[in-house]
Amino acid sequence: MASSSSSNDMEQQMRSEENTSEGFDYISHLPEAIMLYILSFLPIKDLMVVSLLSRLWKSMVVNHLSIVPSSLKLDEFESIKNYIRQSARHHQCAEFHVLFSSPVYLKHLHDVGRRQYQDYVDRTLMLHTGCTINKLQLILCYDGSDGYTRRITRWVRFAFTNKIKKLIVDFSRGQQVHPDNVVEPYDLSVTNFSPVNLQSLTLTYCKLTASSFGILWSVKRLCLKMVTIIECSISDLVSKCPVLEDLSMEHCVFPNEFMVSKTVIKIKRLSLIHCTTEDRPMFSIEMSASELLELEIVANYLMVSSIQNAVNLLDVEIDVDQDYADHIQGDALSSFLNGLDHCKTLTLTTWCIQLLPIGENLLNQLPKPLQRLEHLKLVLGFGRQELPGIACLLRSCPNLKILTITMKEEEVDVDWTEFLDDIPDLLNFDEDTYWESQLLPFDCLEKTLKQVNISGFSTKLNEVKMVTFLLEGAKLLENMVIFCAETSMISSNPTEKHVQDLWYQDNSHFVHSLPKVAVEARVAVFRNLRCDL
Repeated sequence: MASSSSSNDMEQQMRSEENTSEGFDYISHLPEAIMLYILSFLPIKDLMVVSLLSRLWKSMVVNHLSIVPSSLKLDEFESIKNYIRQSARHHQCAEFHVLFSSPVYLKHLHDVGRRQYQDYVDRTLMLHTGCTINKLQLILCYDGSDGYTRRITRWVRFAFTNKIKKLIVDFSRGQQVHPDNVVEPYDLSVTNFSPVNLQSLTLTYCKLTASSFGILWSVKRLCLKMVTIIECSISDLVSKCPVLEDLSMEHCVFPNEFMVSKTVIKIKRLSLIHCTTEDRPMFSIEMSASELLELEIVANYLMVSSIQNAVNLLDVEIDVDQDYADHIQGDALSSFLNGLDHCKTLTLTTWCIQLLPIGENLLNQLPKPLQRLEHLKLVLGFGRQELPGIACLLRSCPNLKILTITMKEEEVDVDWTEFLDDIPDLLNFDEDTYWESQLLPFDCLEKTLKQVNISGFSTKLNEVKMVTFLLEGAKLLENMVIFCAETSMISSNPTEKHVQDLWYQDNSHFVHSLPKVAVEARVAVFRNLRCDL
């Protein structure tokens, strides 16, 4: 802030110059504190306009930005789209149809809109040089052209060398502008920055290596989306972030051994969503993570994996979306869960549930029980092939307190036809009497299960059998909450609404009429989760 006598003299001189052509400029003669207070009400776009008025106002804007940290969203796609919309409003209807049907004219509008966006970004970043920025979002229509790449490189350099706390850089929006053009990801592997203030970094659609950065001293959250990682491992990446807590990777491509580490990975949250390797749509995980609290894996295939020493693990979610399976993958899943025996909440989807008991030994329960698991979440369709997996999991959780079941609209059975020799004898049972025929005990029903939550209930036979089994077997059950399956719409037709009401009343009455071993257990049935909330 200009506080010395020389700077005050300069401001007075500039103000007097501004008053020579027109009448007295009352606003420019306001005390500086009041001028800064007025600027505090203006959005960033208006501040950029004010900075163009004079050297005095530019100085005031810079002072304001140095005091009040900004949050900037510089979205090229939205900027170009808004410019084209504004241009359309300025033309008559007949002109609009003629001009806007021309690809050449649309390209002209796109190019003008891009130039305006580039000039705006240049000026915005220039005014913020040396200022603290709470959040900067650079959302770019990267097209691979040399001229634009050089400009983007300058912006990226600004982003990694200034005082930014949360940085989001997205190079992927060019695919929306030119969907037919395949553009290589932006190459971030040639940079080498060490930002001090950066705490959260999100990168989308680029290429990088561990050597792309110096040490990211303050980064606690690193999110990579559609990123191609070259010649490094997870330990190399994490070593660049000494205080990293949260690593999220979505649709990334990395080396085959990327998730294999001999050193301890000291992060608290790890999310791997639809990632692949350079050569195959799968990868093996081999690491030690003593500080890991949350783990999320969403994939198309599961290889033999192990996470060791995860003694602080709280929440695990495994979602594999695959049409086929064999006993090898069943063994891989069983082995992987053995290393996660410290987790307290586990979420599994239908593929895992169907596959879990289908190892070479046809498991009735996991070799190593999940002794600390308190909350089991299952996402399933309640098909025939899921029943052994549900039983296996219930037996493997002797201290389970909460069971949450989310029912999918359709049953999805794993296809075993490609592996005829692997079709397990475990599936040869009478579906209608499956739960009544279980001879091995369920310790959690006898000693610990207190809460059952079910959503998507539609009174299919397997659903009713499961509810009956839980009510008759859970001796310490306190609450069972059931949300009926959602209807497509809340009907305004009196007749349809009456039919829906009767269906709900019949289901509610039926569930409440089921026998229960825990006499004091409360059973509540609601129409559906969306309606009742």
